[in-house]
Amino acid sequence: MGRQSKPGVRKKSGERNPESSELSQVEERRGSVRQPTFKAGEVILPDAGALDCIIRNVSENGCLIKIENAGALPDKISIRIDRDKPPRQAEIIWRSSTLAGAMFIRELS
Repeated sequence: MGRQSKPGVRKKSGERNPESSELSQVEERRGSVRQPTFKAGEVILPDAGALDCIIRNVSENGCLIKIENAGALPDKISIRIDRDKPPRQAEIIWRSSTLAGAMFIRELS
């Protein structure tokens, strides 16, 4: 019989099973809950170039984008989620080879 992991206990691989309180802390830090989605989007670069991407989840504060060579994205970009709406300014918070987490920059009114 195999051993079952308990919440918060390290597995042999060194990873932890996050407890529900840990997950809620992540949501609290983000300020809003991200909704899973699968939308075509566009990353607009500062040099006026644009790249197609997939929006994997979105909230009022940010989104997760899937894009080739995400590691090469600049820190400041614009993201167009809906083709009929203006792009939103964003800052890349983290990136991997194909994914990037972006935080929307609030415009001052």
